[in-house]
Amino acid sequence: MHARDLITPGVPPLRPDDPVGRALDWMEEFKVRHLPVVEQRRLVGMVHDNALVDRNDLKAAVSTVMDDVEVPFVRDGQHVYDVMKLMSERGLTIIPVLDMNGAYLGSVNEHEALHTLAEITNIHEPGSIVVLEMLQSDYSLEKLARIVEENDAKVLSAYGRSVPGTSLLEITLKLNKEDISSILRSFERHDIAVRNTFQGSKFHTDLRERYDELMRFINM
Repeated sequence: MHARDLITPGVPPLRPDDPVGRALDWMEEFKVRHLPVVEQRRLVGMVHDNALVDRNDLKAAVSTVMDDVEVPFVRDGQHVYDVMKLMSERGLTIIPVLDMNGAYLGSVNEHEALHTLAEITNIHEPGSIVVLEMLQSDYSLEKLARIVEENDAKVLSAYGRSVPGTSLLEITLKLNKEDISSILRSFERHDIAVRNTFQGSKFHTDLRERYDELMRFINM
């Protein structure tokens, strides 16, 4: 899944001479706190709602308050993980997408990015989650998948993170099976530490409800 596939239709960019009032109206309409500023298909800046409110002049041009240095963007061929990473690092609610020639193609808002991330991680699929911990040098996704498959299950998604200050890796697996007792025993036999589990349909329902609540909050 690439940035071009996440572009949110219907969210227009601002022009440099658009008034601050229009920018604020669009932010309220599209439930974002940032908007790109584009001139002749070139990204020339980004505006933040705080800067617009501080300007306190609804008729002033957005060019008077926009950031035009180090404006964040992603290329159309970048992965959804790159989009989420930049959004997280910069605290963005929307991110512009440019082609390889620098032309503005559209933008991705946080709602679309989260929705796509939920699809990639199979958050809506029934099953269980297992959190493992191991030395980074011992990590093998092929080995973990083989253990799972030997117990008549499949790995729907997997992601890892380094444990700060250690040489350990924390691996989270989403499995398509609710009763994973045999899988947990297999991990134990292979000396793979299981740090946490979330099993069954009740967990899946709770996770789905929390995701839906987050989406409703973003859309408020």
